[in-house]
Amino acid sequence: MSGPVRTTREGLKRLAGRAVAAAAPQCRFDRCIFVLAHMRCGSTALSNVLCSRPDISGYGEAHLRYDGRGALGRLIVNQVRRGGWTPGAAHLFDKILHSRHDRDPDPRFFEARAIFVARHPGPTIRSIRRLFDTLGGRDYATDDAAARYYVERLAALARLWEGFAPERRVGLTHDALIADPDAALARISGALRIDPPLANRYVSPAASRRRGGGDPLESGRRTAIEARPPTDPDREMPDAVPETLRIAAADAYARFRGMIATEADDGR
Repeated sequence: MSGPVRTTREGLKRLAGRAVAAAAPQCRFDRCIFVLAHMRCGSTALSNVLCSRPDISGYGEAHLRYDGRGALGRLIVNQVRRGGWTPGAAHLFDKILHSRHDRDPDPRFFEARAIFVARHPGPTIRSIRRLFDTLGGRDYATDDAAARYYVERLAALARLWEGFAPERRVGLTHDALIADPDAALARISGALRIDPPLANRYVSPAASRRRGGGDPLESGRRTAIEARPPTDPDREMPDAVPETLRIAAADAYARFRGMIATEADDGR
């Protein structure tokens, strides 16, 4: 797509977003629920649980930059286009996995309710590589690129965590989510005052099964977050990851665990 055409399309999207934001009552950041995480951490299943409720409109990752209230109008337009719009829902949902979308957000962004999720770096990096190898993507074609993404994203999550008031944020590890999904969902519901509480069941939206919206490999094969024993027994990072990145990734995950630590999270 040429530069002028791209600029024109972006301008039209922004105009549409502002128009929808002015008319739709859901277009307020305090009515949004965001999953702030990184790729391959279980965020698609969690998103499906949230978006299967009639009071939450969304499907997964919309790839929008939250630079103003107009972004919420663009979010509705995106959901309509992808079949993820729930008319009359009280809340808007998005899953944000890349820092270009939540870097320097509108200050009102922090009025939303935010669920932070992270996974051990070794299994994450291997899973990112498998996904992009399967899909033929070039963005993370090496372990080094996947590791750099992981380190940068966890640093961004730490900055974002500080922006949310304690009563508007909750964090958990991938291990805690899959070891006891019901307990994890109860923790989210209690921390963010989601009523009625989240139930561990979902219907996978079609948009969450497409590339870019969620997990095209697994999303359509499940109807709940399946409890299983602690996974990722081999937490060593791939040999191709340089030592400096290995240390940085391990430190980033340790910082995340410390950041979200509560009695409800056993620290795995």
